[in-house]
Amino acid sequence: MTLDYSTLGPTSGSRLVIAGGSGGIGRELVRACKALQHEVVVLDLEASIADNAREEGVEYIAFDGASSASITDATQQLTAGGKHLDGFVFLSGFPLMPRRPLSEVAVEQWDELMAVNLRSAYLLSAGLLPLLKRADAPAIVTVASSLGYQVMPGMGAYATSKGGLVSLTKALAMENAPKVRANVVAPGAVETNFLAGGTGRDASASDRSWFDQMSDKYVASIPLGRVAEPSDIVGPILFLLGPNSSYMTGQVLHLNGGRFTP
Repeated sequence: MTLDYSTLGPTSGSRLVIAGGSGGIGRELVRACKALQHEVVVLDLEASIADNAREEGVEYIAFDGASSASITDATQQLTAGGKHLDGFVFLSGFPLMPRRPLSEVAVEQWDELMAVNLRSAYLLSAGLLPLLKRADAPAIVTVASSLGYQVMPGMGAYATSKGGLVSLTKALAMENAPKVRANVVAPGAVETNFLAGGTGRDASASDRSWFDQMSDKYVASIPLGRVAEPSDIVGPILFLLGPNSSYMTGQVLHLNGGRFTP
């Protein structure tokens, strides 16, 4: 699907940081931002950056969301130039594959997932807020999940992390208003490598049969009749980053084709 992102997004030339910009949604977002002539910095795992084609004119900084030291190093690189930051998008995250009940999630797995999916959002936001506050109308957008609201058996740890991300974003919105806005998009299933466990973190996570086996039933439950494409998520992210959403903060946009309507 080809969409025109030019009308509702950030002002042309905005400086944006995208954590997780080498994933399926992230790459589409980076391409859209470059087409709109924004200055883009991507934060992602070194393996994810290496395995995916880099976009020309985009700065890439390798970091590991499970490591506080790595996050500190990345934010220090961003703040060293003294530039302002117009927007921060948090797309980092991974599920545990194959799916498993909470009783089978080892504490080490739980801690790593929470570190990447939730703690890194907190640390990156805290580290980047001084740069955001230098901009005229800065915005944060985090990418949560419908699973934070409709928990699927076997995805409890991931759902917990995304529910926490929603609450974190609302706290950022309340504590940094009116200067910095913060909002959430919560997609349902999106046609990316995430359905097989994501990219870069676990080389063995490449089996999406769990979703393919239920896809007909899942799609039948979606009023719009299809699984989302990355472009379905990019438009709302750009909208939340831009001036046309200037009266929105602490909100969640549910992007699931009508499957869940809170």
